[in-house]
Amino acid sequence: MLVTAAVVPGPPALVVELMGSAAHELDSLRQAADQVVSQTLSDLLAASADAVESPSLSSSGSGAVQLVVVGPGDPGEHEAAGPVSFAGFGRDVVVPALDGGGLADGGLPTPIMVARYLASRDLRAHPEHAGLWAAARWVTTSGSDASTLGEQLGGADTRVGLILVADGAACHGPKAPRAEDARAQAYDEAAVEALASGRPDRLALTDGELGAELAATGYQVWPVLVAAATGEMTGEVSWAGAPYGVGWAVASWRRSVSSAT
Repeated sequence: MLVTAAVVPGPPALVVELMGSAAHELDSLRQAADQVVSQTLSDLLAASADAVESPSLSSSGSGAVQLVVVGPGDPGEHEAAGPVSFAGFGRDVVVPALDGGGLADGGLPTPIMVARYLASRDLRAHPEHAGLWAAARWVTTSGSDASTLGEQLGGADTRVGLILVADGAACHGPKAPRAEDARAQAYDEAAVEALASGRPDRLALTDGELGAELAATGYQVWPVLVAAATGEMTGEVSWAGAPYGVGWAVASWRRSVSSAT
């Protein structure tokens, strides 16, 4: 059962050490991402405590809750607990291993790498989250596989916290990574409004074909949230913008108290 979810963007630009003197330009985005990730982990810890007292759920320690990090890409599960290097992006920035993490996996997709960076920032502020990160699943998905994953997570007895890594259109303005496209603003505004609503039916209306044309990635992972979010959810968008020509948003979905019991 999904109890909490965060949506964060996945650009390497989030990594402070990669940005040099321009790092401050994304300070507000990093702060919003830090807050929503930390809140999701705190919600999951609270759900773990609740699960111990619930006769309908397993109370066998970490089995009661599960953190799942999902990024766009070819369907697969990744070993991401080891150290992660951003050397391929110009500077040898290394994110330390999680508790119990083994060797580095040099083939991690970029969204998973960025999520691991956000995990390291969360752990510096909240060491009590170490167990949840150490036991996390790291998944990439798209297409029908995304819906299947969401159905599995939504129907599980385990209480689930999701972190979705998603970017919007990459066509905002003349300096965007892709050719400027007048449809980008409306596309991203619709996605932000759907995220703010907390309603799976609204998020399901996101135009995947248009998203692909605009080089967005969110449409690949929205089906996970749509399928997993059974019951009443409260949505909030804490940051949205396109400072480098790519639409980025930070959002949260949290299950209402009445739906979580």
